Amino acid sequence: MIFTRLLSLAAVASAATIVVDVGKGGLTFTPDSVTAAKGDIVEFHFVGGVHDAVKGDFDKPCTPLAGGFASTTETGSATNKNIFRVTVNDTAPVYYYCSVGAHCANGMVAAINPAADKTVEAYRTASKGAKSVRPVGAPFGGEMTTST
Repeated sequence: MIFTRLLSLAAVASAATIVVDVGKGGLTFTPDSVTAAKGDIVEFHFVGGVHDAVKGDFDKPCTPLAGGFASTTETGSATNKNIFRVTVNDTAPVYYYCSVGAHCANGMVAAINPAADKTVEAYRTASKGAKSVRPVGAPFGGEMTTST
């Protein structure tokens, strides 16, 4: 039992934190593609504009995926300390978008562990002109917190 707890603590200690800037320079997630291991944390930092981060369905762009995540809508700035943290549960592809206005339809999409045949560019192309759907009840599927 002690060995199992030590292994669990070691896994937590080795988890990486991956920062994604939301709204840096416009309708962007920077970087728009990241590779993450199980247990890693993806932190969404709201640095410009008014945006959110919503887990989407690759086959239905700009539509939330059931059981996914959604941040609050944030006004990004250099002084905004609000962060949305999502724990990566496995290495399956995760696609996400901004549900504010026509941001998704204008290409504000990104991915965690994108599949070779379902790239961020393919998701961006498929999202062109799609109607964004904002999930009810955000935030969920992650944790809104503040940086120090």
